[in-house]
Amino acid sequence: MTGLQSRQLVLGIDGGGTKTAATLAVVSDDQNFHVVGRGTAGASNLNAVGLDAAASELQRAVELAFQSAGAEPHTVPVLCLGMAGAGRPVEQNAWAEWAIQNQIAKEVVVVTDAETVLAAGTPTGTGVALIAGTGSLAFGKGADGTQTRAGGWGYLLGDEGSGYQLAIAAIKAILRGVDGRGPETVLQSRFLKALNLNAPEELIGYLYQDPGDRGRIARLSGLVFEAAADEDAVARSILDQGAQELSELVLAVAQRLHFKADAYALALTGGILLHQRDYRVSLLERLAEQQLAPATIECVEDPSVGAVRIAVRQLG
Repeated sequence: MTGLQSRQLVLGIDGGGTKTAATLAVVSDDQNFHVVGRGTAGASNLNAVGLDAAASELQRAVELAFQSAGAEPHTVPVLCLGMAGAGRPVEQNAWAEWAIQNQIAKEVVVVTDAETVLAAGTPTGTGVALIAGTGSLAFGKGADGTQTRAGGWGYLLGDEGSGYQLAIAAIKAILRGVDGRGPETVLQSRFLKALNLNAPEELIGYLYQDPGDRGRIARLSGLVFEAAADEDAVARSILDQGAQELSELVLAVAQRLHFKADAYALALTGGILLHQRDYRVSLLERLAEQQLAPATIECVEDPSVGAVRIAVRQLG
């Protein structure tokens, strides 16, 4: 413990709509870093769960990171918070104030969760980052520092191609089939079985019993992928539409930054993109069709490492 306290430490945090990951790293004199601790907790998107609940999960992730490093929590020189729902100054200031007041760090940098993905998954920190997990968002940075984004409007207004929206699209398709307004689909039997329900009407109660728990609903998207693998036409159509919408997010960002085909880096993260290979391939095929295929593609398993990189740059 004494050894860690006497060395330069930074914290990088990736806070999302489903989980929060904290990474503690030791920084050497040449600005390289070595990860010494990791901690994981629940959702910390303050717009979805509120500041108090989000801060509680963030605090827990930090404490677990120190615990895994064999050290007592203490103030570090620099903390980078990459937080979902922190795209505006009001959210960024709220997080910075919380971190300073709770003596997490002497200096705090607050960015969006997409910026940490870009830092983790591109060689220079420039290019396009695409998140598709519970929600969805595309973020890009040009060589001149220009930044832009597309999507990320939340589950009521956007999150196209995300796990949440795929699951909602499936439930809507089930109910259209029940009404006779759409084709029948094996999604109905799969959803009812997975949720231990007896009739499609019971899906209403399931959805509305806790509408704020988006992760609970997003996890049902796995049933859509299973049905599509079994050649269900409705499920395949839902996934085709989702991949198209994700490609449009990337295209919007790439075009604003004047990126050319085979001349920009693409960083991908989120459970949907990381664990559903066919969905990822479908996205990339659509980018190629629009003559905007990336030069490099990196799947980012742990965006909190990108937050560490940003913190190290700030320390330097």
